[in-house]
Amino acid sequence: MLRPGQPVLAALSGGADSVALVCVLRALGYPVRAYHLNHCLRGEESERDADFVHSLCIKLDVPLTLEREDATAYAAQTGESVETAARKLRYARLSGCAARQGITRIATAHTADDNLETMLFHLARGTGTRGMAGIPPVRGEIVRPLWTATRAEVEAYLSGLGQDFVVDSSNLSLDYTRNRIRHTVVPALRTVNPGCTGAAIRLAEQLRRDDDALCILAERALGQGSPSEGIALAAFDQLPAIQSRMLTALLRRAGVPMQQVSERHIGLMTGLLAPGGDRCCNLPAGFRAYREQGRLRILFEPERASVPLFDGFRGRLWDSSTILTVNTKKPGEVFHKTCDTFLADCGTIHFGTLAVRPAAPGDRLTLPGARGARQLKRLFADLSVPLSVRSRLAVIADQNGVILAQGVGIDQSRVPRGGKILEFRFEGL
Repeated sequence: MLRPGQPVLAALSGGADSVALVCVLRALGYPVRAYHLNHCLRGEESERDADFVHSLCIKLDVPLTLEREDATAYAAQTGESVETAARKLRYARLSGCAARQGITRIATAHTADDNLETMLFHLARGTGTRGMAGIPPVRGEIVRPLWTATRAEVEAYLSGLGQDFVVDSSNLSLDYTRNRIRHTVVPALRTVNPGCTGAAIRLAEQLRRDDDALCILAERALGQGSPSEGIALAAFDQLPAIQSRMLTALLRRAGVPMQQVSERHIGLMTGLLAPGGDRCCNLPAGFRAYREQGRLRILFEPERASVPLFDGFRGRLWDSSTILTVNTKKPGEVFHKTCDTFLADCGTIHFGTLAVRPAAPGDRLTLPGARGARQLKRLFADLSVPLSVRSRLAVIADQNGVILAQGVGIDQSRVPRGGKILEFRFEGL
């Protein structure tokens, strides 16, 4: 956790655990600084805590950074619960404070009781091995020196020092899930096994070791493959415990926000690996997974809105590398036609609703010489256009239907008939 004499920034709320943390670090000779964030959640009580922390740090001769932030207002902005918003704010401010002071370790006061409560919380919600491993004693710059100490040991230590602390009244309310676990479930467990907090620590360590080993095997099985280029499906022919971690690692490599990934998403991706199963699935934050040409790929595909078109239009389509140019041509005018150029009869186009958009369910196209209209997805399949490419191809349409589809062709009803021509030119994919 800490090298001898290494500076450390301690999160100090004023409660028993955090006060003991500062006292322990100071007694062991670490250059300790303290940080307190007033979340402005409990009115006068929050101000009391800030005053107590300030007085304590003066008494202990510990440098203090004291900040305030309206966590309720922040939660309203982000749409998160107040508890989640406050936690995010606290860690972000801690990290920023440490960086400004050149400190590379941040200590929080989580105890063995906190670890047990977290494990029970994850158990109730339904979680994997990593969630059941509880609170990690070390996570990046965050260290938790009191991880194996019980809350009773912490309070006994402070009593021996004659050191007081403050009590957060919200910790006594059963309105919060974690408090219900603390005040009802944990006491019941202690009647079964008084040493349940220590047993939970041992289980957490074992689960973390096992999970680390399985994650290493999963990374080895993935190799250096890129999510956008795809991983050969054969690589996923592994035991389920390794396969699921391979999928999780692939999502992380692709940049998918892991806090939004659920077991349902892992299940959908597992379904893509099965022969004859689905060929694509939606993932959080605009990502999408594809099974095609013997590979599993993950691509970022944000929502693409319809873009109005007009004579003289030239612009990049959405976030892609495709540039579209729209220009009218007079009859007989010389121009160079390529496979990415489409010519339509201006007289067939309703310019007020002319737009470019992604392909949509139900899109149909009658190619020149064809007997009738066919679904666009069928035409893509006939041309062996991969699913991941189809989603990036542009469709140009008006109120009367599809005019053309990039990479496929133009509708027979829009083919030039000797009048003014509208040219659509694509550059790139």
